[in-house]
Amino acid sequence: MKRRTFLQLGTVIAAGAVLDGCRSKNEQLIPYLIPPDEGITPGKGTYYASSCNACPAGCGILVRVSEGRAKKIEGNPEHPINRGKLCARGQAVVQELYHPDRVPHPLKRNGPRGSGAFTRISWQEGIGLLTDRLKALQREQSTNGLALLTPHLRGTLAELTGRFMRTFGSTNHVSYELLTPDLLRIAARRSFGQPTLPYYDIAETRYLLSFGADFVDSHLSPVKYGSAFGEMRQGRDTVRGHFTYVGGRMSLTAASADRWMPAKPGSEGTLALGIARLILAESLYDSGALAMNGLEAKKLLAALDRYDLPRVAQLSGLPQGAIAEVAREFASTRPALALAGEMVAFQSNGPESVRAVHLLNLLVGSLNRPGGIYPDAGSPSGPENSFAELIALIETMRGGHVKVAMIHGDPLYSVPPATGFHDALAKVPFIVSFSSLLDDTALHADLVLPDHAALESWGDVIPVAGTREPLVGLMQPVVEPLFDTRQFPEVLLATAHELGGRMAAALPDESYLELLKGAVRKQAGFGAGVDFEAAWVDLLQHGGLFKTKSVQPTGYRWSSDAPPPLPEDPDFAGDQKTYPFHLIAYPATAFYDGRGAPYPWLQQLPDPMTTVVWGSWVEINPETAAEHGIGFGDLVEVSSPQGTLRLPAVVYPGIRPDMVAIPLGQGHRGMGRYAQGQGVNPLALVARQGTKQQPAWNATRVRITRISGNGELVTAGHPQGSLRSELVEI
Repeated sequence: MKRRTFLQLGTVIAAGAVLDGCRSKNEQLIPYLIPPDEGITPGKGTYYASSCNACPAGCGILVRVSEGRAKKIEGNPEHPINRGKLCARGQAVVQELYHPDRVPHPLKRNGPRGSGAFTRISWQEGIGLLTDRLKALQREQSTNGLALLTPHLRGTLAELTGRFMRTFGSTNHVSYELLTPDLLRIAARRSFGQPTLPYYDIAETRYLLSFGADFVDSHLSPVKYGSAFGEMRQGRDTVRGHFTYVGGRMSLTAASADRWMPAKPGSEGTLALGIARLILAESLYDSGALAMNGLEAKKLLAALDRYDLPRVAQLSGLPQGAIAEVAREFASTRPALALAGEMVAFQSNGPESVRAVHLLNLLVGSLNRPGGIYPDAGSPSGPENSFAELIALIETMRGGHVKVAMIHGDPLYSVPPATGFHDALAKVPFIVSFSSLLDDTALHADLVLPDHAALESWGDVIPVAGTREPLVGLMQPVVEPLFDTRQFPEVLLATAHELGGRMAAALPDESYLELLKGAVRKQAGFGAGVDFEAAWVDLLQHGGLFKTKSVQPTGYRWSSDAPPPLPEDPDFAGDQKTYPFHLIAYPATAFYDGRGAPYPWLQQLPDPMTTVVWGSWVEINPETAAEHGIGFGDLVEVSSPQGTLRLPAVVYPGIRPDMVAIPLGQGHRGMGRYAQGQGVNPLALVARQGTKQQPAWNATRVRITRISGNGELVTAGHPQGSLRSELVEI
C-alpha cells in the first residue's frame, strides 16, 4: 500500500469512528445472547439511595446499579450522618448480595444439630412448620414458651416485633448485641437523669481527651466522628485541636493522638477523678457551669479527696507530671471535650468510670455547648438492661420453659460461652433461624427461613448516635431478589395471618412496605392535603426523612440527687499469679463484632495497625515477648479461667507489657466459605465477670505460652515499619 492511500483510508476510518461516537443509542451496537429485562440500558448506571446496616451507625449510601446488578456503594452526600463518606464495611455490603453461600431457599434440618444437613422445603411448608409449633403453644396455653432473640432493633421493625410478641402472649423478646452501649446509657441516667447517648461536637473542640473511646474505629458513629476529627485537625485556618488518648492499647484512634497515656485497665475512672481533683484544687473549673448544675466546688473537692496525684499515679501506672500536665491543658483550653468508650465501660467499674468522664465535661463547662457534649437525638430511648434480659432468657431456656426460639442474628457466635447461652439453647426443642448464611446459629437450627440481603430489603434505619436532629434513613431494594428468600418482617406478618384470630387482627398489614409507609407518614407529619406517594418517592430519592416531628432531647444537667462518681477498684477474673496479663478483646476495624467476616474484601483488608489479613492474632508487648521467648509470628497458647486458644503472635509495641489483645470478628464455625475456620473467637476466653446488669468483657486475666515457631501468620507488611518500638514510650 502506498503512503498516500494509507493516509486516505486512515482519514475515512477516523471519521467513521467519530460519527459512531456521536450516536447516543450505543445499546444497539451491543448484541445480547439473552435479551435484557425491560428498562435496562447496557453500560448505563442508575444510583439508588438507601441506608447501611453493617453496624448501628446507620450511614446513608448510594448504590450504583448497572445491567440489573449492584456494582458499587458509596456514601450519600445528603445524609446528615456521613455526608458522602463511607467506611470499608459499608462498601462491602454489596458482597452480602452476591455471596456464593447464601441460603437460597427455606431449609429443614435432616441430621444432627450442627452437622449442616438440611433439606430444601417450600415457603408454604416452612411457615406451616413454624405456625404449627406456635399453634401448639396456644392450645397448651403456654405462649410464653416462644422466645424471640434479635440484635437491637429500632424503628418500624422494632415496633412490629414487639407487637408480634405482645399479641402472642410472650414476654421473652430480647434484643441484644455484644457491643451494646447500654452501660453508656446507664451512666448517663445516673449522672443526668436521662439515658441518652452523648453527641460529641468534635469538629469544634480545641482539646479532645478520649478515655478508651475509639471513635475512628468503632465507637458509636465512626464515619461521623472520624470526619469531625479531620475538621478538628485541619478544618480551621488558625486552630489545630489537640488530642490525648487514654488506654492500654494503641488503637487506630490512639495512633492519631498527640499524646498516648497507656493507663492500667480499669484505672481510667480513677485517672479522670484525679484530673478533676486537680482542676478543682487549682480553681481551673468553670464556676458558672458548677452553679448552673447545682454543685459546689468545695464539697466536690472534699468528695474527691482520696484521688490525690500520687495515689492516682500509682493506680494508673502513669507519671504524676504527665497527669498534671494533661489536667491543666484540658482545663485551660476551651472548648475542651472528654469522651468515654467501650474499653472503659466494659470494666467491672465501667458505669462509674464513665460518670467520672461526665464530671470532667461539667467542670470545664462543656455540657450543651459548641465544642462540647450534647444529648444525642439518634436513639434517645434505647435499651439499658439488655444483658440482664439475656441472662433471664438463658435461665428460662435452661429450665426448659422455651419450646420455640426464633432467632435473627448469630448469638451462638456473639454471646460469650461463659454466659451459658450455648448449653441453654441446646435445650430448646425447636429453633428457627432467619439468617441469610448458614452461620453458627443457623447450623444448629431446625428450620432456616432465609432473609433477604440488605440491598433487596425495605426498612427504616435510625442511627444509634451521631446526630443532634432526629432522622430516619430509608432502605429500599435496589435489585430484584436473587433467590427464593423473604424479608424477616414479611415472614412475621405471614405467620400472624396464618395464626389468625387476634394475631391477624393485630398485624393486619398485607406487606411490610405498607406498614413502613404508614410509620414514615406519621413521623413526617404529612397532612391530608399532601400527595403521600409523591412525597414517598422524594424521600426514597434522597435517602430518608432528615427532618422529623420527633421531639429533641433536652440538654444535659447534673441530677440533683446524683452523687459524685466513685468507681470501685477494678475486679478481674483469674488470680494475678496464675494469669498475669489483662485480656482486651476489641472490635476489629474490618469485622466490627464479627458481622463483616463473611466478605472477602474485608478479609483481604490489612488491619491498619498490624497489617494482618485472613486470620486472628494476639498482640504482645516486645518486653513481654522477650521474657517468654516469643517471636513475631510464633504460635502462642492463651489461657484464661474460661478457656484456651492458640493463635499467632504479633509483637506489638503499642500495648502495655501487662496486657495482651485479640481482635473480635474471626473464629466462625459457619458463615460461609470466607469466614468459616478463619482465626479464633476470643469470646471463648472471656469469663463471666461483673453483674447481671453490667457485663465486664474486659475484666479477664490470661497467661501466654509459646507453642512453636509456626503460627501461620499472614501480613501485608511489617507493623514495626510504622510502629518502631523506640518511638513508642510506655
